[in-house]
Amino acid sequence: MAKPQIYDVLHREHEEVSELFHQLEEAKGAEALELFARLKQKLVPHARAEEAVVYPRFLEEQNAADITREGIEEHKQVDNLIAELDAMTPDNDGVWKAKVKVLADMVGHHVDEEEGEMFPLAKQVVSDREAEQLAEDYARERDSFIEDIRADQRDAAE
Repeated sequence: MAKPQIYDVLHREHEEVSELFHQLEEAKGAEALELFARLKQKLVPHARAEEAVVYPRFLEEQNAADITREGIEEHKQVDNLIAELDAMTPDNDGVWKAKVKVLADMVGHHVDEEEGEMFPLAKQVVSDREAEQLAEDYARERDSFIEDIRADQRDAAE
């Protein structure tokens, strides 16, 4: 059985995040906060691991460098919106929900560009074997970020 390539791993995670956004659209109050927390637990380590492992490799390739730089900038915008949402709670005037919708749209756009433009360009120059290794390195880095987040949460709870 072939090992998963980086494109497969990222696509699967993109689908998981998309599903969380769909659930979040319908949620209110405490349920919305719980889903938002789960979304961040998926989205933040995903982005940090992409930035640490995947994007540096894609930046080495002339054909993928520009779209990769866009991806990095999109991550920064997503981070800013997550920080704004963290400082708020779901409200009756709909501002929190509107920001969640904007976040979903931004992430959806990012995923479309990543899977529709960046991945095909990278596949032209990244070997299957290297794509498998990137998947392993990415998963290790992502899991490390997840553990760091959990440790921070434990420290904050004490």
